[in-house]
Amino acid sequence: MHFLSAKIKAVKNSPVGGMVRLGRAAKSFAGGAISGLREFRRNGIISHRSWDKLLAAHCATNGRLTTMLSPVLRVLRPPRPSRPVMGLLGHFDVATQNRIVGELHRNGFYIFPSLMPADICDEIESFARQTPGYTEFDGPQTEHLQKYDPAAPLSRIYKMRESDSLRNGAVQRLIADEAFAAIAESYLNTRPSIGGIDVWWSARYGNEPGSDAAQLFHFDFDAPPAWLKLFVYVTDVGPGNGPHVYVRGTHKAGISGAKALRARGYQRISDSEIEDTFGKDTLAEITGPRGTTFLADTRGFHKGTLPVSGDRLLAQLIYCSSVFNEHGIKAKMPQKTDPALVVAQQRSPHLYERFVK
Repeated sequence: MHFLSAKIKAVKNSPVGGMVRLGRAAKSFAGGAISGLREFRRNGIISHRSWDKLLAAHCATNGRLTTMLSPVLRVLRPPRPSRPVMGLLGHFDVATQNRIVGELHRNGFYIFPSLMPADICDEIESFARQTPGYTEFDGPQTEHLQKYDPAAPLSRIYKMRESDSLRNGAVQRLIADEAFAAIAESYLNTRPSIGGIDVWWSARYGNEPGSDAAQLFHFDFDAPPAWLKLFVYVTDVGPGNGPHVYVRGTHKAGISGAKALRARGYQRISDSEIEDTFGKDTLAEITGPRGTTFLADTRGFHKGTLPVSGDRLLAQLIYCSSVFNEHGIKAKMPQKTDPALVVAQQRSPHLYERFVK
């Protein structure tokens, strides 16, 4: 703890930190990081107050101060050497992993050429059709859950509770995948944890995009300083099914176009502002058949579009630092687990440290 506090305080004395030493951003960064680390050590999760301080510093410095926290976490949780791995999408040698990581660093996202196996999609879709979820109007803490009826939707989204998703065998095999975890570890340059599991429907509902449904451009701030999200299209996603749209390269700290947009704080941004700032050619609309799988660094600007001709079912994992994960509340692992997950927990316990029996 003393080592960590010293490393963070040293930021203020570094060349970059010196330029903002007297500014609110540096104070917010140092205060949020140190208090957050103490809270994590004591409670296993940081408070919204500490998280808000880090977010304020991130926005005020166009991502620079947040990025400066990364070396601290790499010292605490050094990554393991890369090695060939096998996953649901096949075999990934070290060269392939390095190529994927390079593309993530360049563009902020990577689409796998192989599709998720049909049995995984079948099992997740069956689960999502039978299991009630919470809507954009009720929020995750509600006990008022609704089963999705595509003929009569009541919300733009229907999101399954994580505790329900964890009981699904296909979701368990997804979080047990060694290849996705290895790529995340190499990209983040630290041993990550699985910080969140989401399965949700995006429905044909309403005539305008919804902010709570993440259908307007925004950046995430899930687990600073960096995180990586895995997305799986469980249903076919064409232009009318609410495809994910990512603005290439906007995950990087310090890019000039993002400065004014980040300075506003955690706000939604119009399509026209994004296009005027970065150019229409930077927008990547990700469509694909059922099983399309991609990784994205959602520090970059992105959105899910409003479905207009058909719904969309998505499964998502977050790979992140355990320390500053806003979703870090402990989750209960079901007693019955898939054999692949049992092996994965033994092989990489750090990945599953948020989950308890």
